[in-house]
Amino acid sequence: MLLRFSVIALGALCCLFSGCGCSKEKKPGEVQPRMQDAAYTNELVQLQRRETDIAVQAAALQAKIGKLGAEAKANGTSEYVDLTNRLARCRQEAERIRKEKLMAVRVRVMKESDQKRNLKK
Repeated sequence: MLLRFSVIALGALCCLFSGCGCSKEKKPGEVQPRMQDAAYTNELVQLQRRETDIAVQAAALQAKIGKLGAEAKANGTSEYVDLTNRLARCRQEAERIRKEKLMAVRVRVMKESDQKRNLKK
């Protein structure tokens, strides 16, 4: 009876202390807050500048198209077609840059949330 009790007590102690000790998992490197990370903010600023440059080009093209008037639009002159094609490319480029900015932010937010999840383990 005493032997059974000591074996059960020893098993309970092993179960109790089996979770203690140092963790064998590697701790991830600490991630800086997004707005204090120079590389991240520089990337966003560069993308914003490129988007602004594209918007300025598109506005200039819109003004040129407006100066041509309705007659050029109705006749479909080569200058009007060229300007509208360039405007369409500007809009596509602006959309691509917008998606690139969204992905940069998404990647960074996911990186921070992964770190927070790892800290909760």
